[in-house]
Amino acid sequence: MAKSKDKKKHLSNAELREMGAVGFSMDDVRQVQDQKDSVNAKAYEYMVEAMAVSANYMGDTINDEGVRLDDVYPTTYEETMKMDELLDKSELAVKDDNDQEYNKMIEELRGIVGWSRRRHFNFSWGIILGTIITVIAVIYWAQGDKQTKERRKAQMEQVKAWNIPGDENGIDYNKMMDTLDYSMEWKGAAEYKACEMKLATENVKHYEELVARNLAKADTASTKEAKKEYIERSKRYEKDLKKAQKKLEEIQGWDLKDAQKAAVKRQKHWYRQASKAAAFSYVLMVFFLLLIPLYIIANHSWGYVITRTREEQETLDKIKKWGYSIAAGLFGAAAAMEATEHYRVHWSDGSTTHETETNWAVVVIKVMLLIAALAIVAIVSTGIMLYSTIVGLKRNYDWKAIWATMRDKAVAAKGAAEKVAAKAQK
Repeated sequence: MAKSKDKKKHLSNAELREMGAVGFSMDDVRQVQDQKDSVNAKAYEYMVEAMAVSANYMGDTINDEGVRLDDVYPTTYEETMKMDELLDKSELAVKDDNDQEYNKMIEELRGIVGWSRRRHFNFSWGIILGTIITVIAVIYWAQGDKQTKERRKAQMEQVKAWNIPGDENGIDYNKMMDTLDYSMEWKGAAEYKACEMKLATENVKHYEELVARNLAKADTASTKEAKKEYIERSKRYEKDLKKAQKKLEEIQGWDLKDAQKAAVKRQKHWYRQASKAAAFSYVLMVFFLLLIPLYIIANHSWGYVITRTREEQETLDKIKKWGYSIAAGLFGAAAAMEATEHYRVHWSDGSTTHETETNWAVVVIKVMLLIAALAIVAIVSTGIMLYSTIVGLKRNYDWKAIWATMRDKAVAAKGAAEKVAAKAQK
């Protein structure tokens, strides 16, 4: 237990308050009162009442660190004010100002009340650092979406600027289909038409094969049920085949301007999709950039709120500890892996050299482990930050009063502006 007490000495006053620590119990107060048969008996009675105000008070407990947790801390503003009022009564009832035990106890209880009625920053730097990983990832993602949007726009403008020849009679699309690959689709209108014809032709052949295959299986089916199933499949594929044939005929009937229109339409679709993705990732980036300062503001908590949510915070701390422990294990595993192999080479002249060779498979595994570790830290930190921000804003701020104040200020500003305007008109 001595070790725990030594640890307690190293805790700051704020840390002790967050833990709900108090240096004496209600029984200690009663014992002092009984031993002294003090003229301050009434003062001690009020002190006992003050210690029992908290909704969390359940008697004496001692945690693993040897710190006494009596749960005497108030959990609401009303309890804080009630405890303060009872301590006022206790001090007014004091007859002997030289009672050292009483003075020590009342000072600590006053400290608890003072801490409970003040705001305290109780955010975690670890959570902030972990969330910065998410912020960096989102910024990288947003930049990628922005570049994709710009590339899609450039491609669309390129298609719009295609040079369309007046006569396409000399173009052999069948020959182009044999030599073109899909990377040349956006070279020009003729190439685009040829690629679309090639794709449509392949689709027609694909469905023709599926129809023929299922009809052949129907002819050799061993049961009526199997034969019926294959025939139904072939009918479905025949419908798809007709759609593919119709699409091929449509493409074959394109002139070069039609091909350009179709290409522009597709590029516009891709550009709209890229624009939506870029807008979403930008909003997400701004959100996460604002989340960190919002998290700090949300966790500018009243002392009594910290007391009321102490068990919840302990759960969040456990989740953070487990997540970070797993991440640390992955980091350690990555650090322990040797990515280079060292060996000796013996030459025919009797000499020996030391050579090294990079094992790229190990390098890939190391990188994957590091990425997994960072991802776990980021996910755990960001999840806790989001939750803490939402509940913190709800618990630590009276939004009805804030909105009412803002509304009153807006009405007052509007009234002042109207008066200024009225004077100007006169």
